[in-house]
Amino acid sequence: MTPSGTQRAEVSRLWPSGVAGIELYNAQLYRHAFAKHMHEAYTIGFTHLGVGGFFYRGGHHYAQPGSFKLIHPGEVHTGQVQAEAGWGFRNLYISVPKMQQILAQLDWPGPELPYFAIALQTSTDALGQAMFSRLFVALSQPTPQLERDSLLLELMAHLIDRYGDRQRRWQWPEPTSSAIAQVQAYLKTHYADQISIDTLARLVGFSPFYLIRSFRQQVGLPPHSYQRHWQLVQAKRSLHSDQPLADLAIAHGFCDQSHLNRAFKKTFGVTPGQYRQGNLIQDASR
Repeated sequence: MTPSGTQRAEVSRLWPSGVAGIELYNAQLYRHAFAKHMHEAYTIGFTHLGVGGFFYRGGHHYAQPGSFKLIHPGEVHTGQVQAEAGWGFRNLYISVPKMQQILAQLDWPGPELPYFAIALQTSTDALGQAMFSRLFVALSQPTPQLERDSLLLELMAHLIDRYGDRQRRWQWPEPTSSAIAQVQAYLKTHYADQISIDTLARLVGFSPFYLIRSFRQQVGLPPHSYQRHWQLVQAKRSLHSDQPLADLAIAHGFCDQSHLNRAFKKTFGVTPGQYRQGNLIQDASR
């Protein structure tokens, strides 16, 4: 709360960059908390103001000013404000195919992706901050392709050199049992359908309770949250069309548009309408 007792306005924006496979997110938050979720892309975030906190890989971490947070695709995490000053940060979301292209340009050995041993470093990274800021600006406005490409490679080389674990390679997290993998595949295929826990349990011959417990242990989310993840992923992709939001919500398994709005905001930090508007603005500037 501000001294006058009024709440400070939160600002957030999620939009596609000028480079295929990269999205940008910019936020100044004071109250917002992100629910448990995951992304299909690498999250490369930099905190420039205040403090954020998030649960990741079984522990709670803090994003301090001047530090990066590096989160792999498919890894469950949260996020919330942890300081009176709020939490100001920017994220790059880099898709796996785009990351593979970057690594090939960096002469990265082998087909495996880089592994970042921890979510973030608490020490200030002034050099990385300068690289990140230049790249974020270049991706946010019309910039010569050669400049964008050069800044992107420069930043990724720095992050891998400073934060990468060269003894390990990252792979997409997979469940340890074929039964849970089968349930995952079913939920992805039927993401917009009404599905009972009994249906899933019969699919693999588990009791409902054992299935929920095993799924949560191996995936990081219970089955209903995993289904919701795919509803949101597919709805987000559909926002690049002109389908009315109310129809889009129903088509992707939500009760109505307000249900989609709440879930989308909780995960991505913006509403579906704001995300669509960001895409329209970006398309108009090209």
